[in-house]
Amino acid sequence: MSRTKTRKGGSLAPKKLSKDKLKEMRALKEVRAKAKTGNKPGTRNAVEGKNSQQETNVKKDSQPGKGSKKPVSLVAGAAAVIVPEPVLKRHLEPQVELKKVVPVELSPEQELEQLENDQRLLDLIDRHESGELLVGKDAKYFNTKIARHQALCELLGIEDEDDDDEQGDDLYSQFLSNNLADEWLDDDEDDK
Repeated sequence: MSRTKTRKGGSLAPKKLSKDKLKEMRALKEVRAKAKTGNKPGTRNAVEGKNSQQETNVKKDSQPGKGSKKPVSLVAGAAAVIVPEPVLKRHLEPQVELKKVVPVELSPEQELEQLENDQRLLDLIDRHESGELLVGKDAKYFNTKIARHQALCELLGIEDEDDDDEQGDDLYSQFLSNNLADEWLDDDEDDK
């Protein structure tokens, strides 16, 4: 048979208190909660006027390891050497005149040679030719140097060798050109 449970209070059940007794107990709890020990919040960084001055005086006396700041001579019998304080000379004029650096002007030939030997530019050209998209400072550097290189080539009358090679090597583009088509059509009409 199973045991039946009841909800009746027995000898172990808590006793019911009267309303007055409950109010007294709650008031006692609130008083206990309000009575805190320790310092108020923010007192660690607070500056205390009178107490701090008294504590510093006490601390000076209580630290026996701290000695006098008076200079002591290291040689027996010699008087202490007094070091004179440095005198600031604010009325002096500067000894050196500062000038801006004037950039050295190169001839167009020298500048072109410098551009062609620029290792950073050569690396960027290789990256560009491999199909990589240049961004940021690299793209700006690449564009300015290439534009300067083209301007110097025009100034010196140098033609790009790559343009001539591309036109000569591509036979298919020559085959599709209109000039050849016109020649063939003219030949066919002459035959008739």
